[in-house]
Amino acid sequence: MMRSLIQNRKGFTLIELLVVIAIIAILIALLLPAVQQAREAARRSSCKNNMKQIGLALHNYHDTHRTFPPSYVDNHPAGTPFMNNDLGWGTFILPFMDQAPLYNNISGSGAMDVDWTTIPAMTTGATAYARVILPAFMCPSDPMGGVNTKIDSYGKSNYKAVRSVLTYPTSARRMRDFTDGTSNTFIVGESDTKDHNGSIWVGKSTNSRNVLSNANATFPINGTDVDDLFSSVHVGGCHFVFADGRVRFLSENMNQDTYTALGTYNGGEVLGEF
Repeated sequence: MMRSLIQNRKGFTLIELLVVIAIIAILIALLLPAVQQAREAARRSSCKNNMKQIGLALHNYHDTHRTFPPSYVDNHPAGTPFMNNDLGWGTFILPFMDQAPLYNNISGSGAMDVDWTTIPAMTTGATAYARVILPAFMCPSDPMGGVNTKIDSYGKSNYKAVRSVLTYPTSARRMRDFTDGTSNTFIVGESDTKDHNGSIWVGKSTNSRNVLSNANATFPINGTDVDDLFSSVHVGGCHFVFADGRVRFLSENMNQDTYTALGTYNGGEVLGEF
């Protein structure tokens, strides 16, 4: 009897095995996009939280100094050409992003008063201040690591400011100056390194700046003709920090006139829904 049962027991046939493999492959094909979408949603949420932290730091800076930080500070002597390498807004908000020791080190190095790339403590060695990796300035979706290898291998930033909104080097911008409304003016937007050069948090250098070169947001989101625009690896647009501190995701297909108007603080434009 036992021998009969053993003889009648069958294993998987080749066809059955192929069917099982096919079913598993179909399930993987169906589930993988969903898993990838969930991961990207988490990364996008983390990026948004980073920008909220930047917005809060900008407001805390304003509360302390009664003005927003300058886009960058040009310390060139009178009568001499403008320098390419200036500390920028990313450096000035460090104390409000739990990075006071790093800010104090930069200040103590003498970099506040000169071309920062001439200061060895800023650029030389693994512990150089400008090469410090700060996750709060990095979009998790961006493929490049913490050092921007496209820009002299300094600490990467995926966020740029609007130069004329955050302020020119020689002026101060206060909350009361935003006559267009703080909810109708963005200050900081994303800058990817996948299709563009991204940015560095410390400020501007010969090869980069952490503000738009143009005064305002002139080129479309995720454009391809220049690097001097806002861009991201998120599908369909990118995040922006508005002057009121909130963060919004703007579509790359939004009306260009509306988009440009959002990049001015006192243009007087009449805006509809966006």
